[in-house]
Amino acid sequence: MINDFEKIRKKLDESVLKNGLNSKKTKKLSEKFDKLVSEFYKNEKQYDKTNILYIKYEESIFHLIKITKEFAKFPSIEEWNKYAKEKYLLNSESLKYMSGLNWHKLRSRTLSKT
Repeated sequence: MINDFEKIRKKLDESVLKNGLNSKKTKKLSEKFDKLVSEFYKNEKQYDKTNILYIKYEESIFHLIKITKEFAKFPSIEEWNKYAKEKYLLNSESLKYMSGLNWHKLRSRTLSKT
């Protein structure tokens, strides 16, 4: 995939120099490059289900849903981080990164499962 990045980037640079930033060819190459970047990051977010980090993520989400049900309230970042530290779970930053969601969207998704 790195070779694909380099090839498109080189073509994109050449097109900008030859045709200008707003040419149809440059825009088409830019869209192709953006699509490749999106595919790369989409694939990077797919975790091996036997990976310890993925297992801890699943365990953390389970506990997040559990405590939300028990207390009838989604925890704040501070409350979750304290709980996570006590239970050896992932903190809010790790959950946000792995889920690809901010805390508010993670809250909405969790509440829909309770």
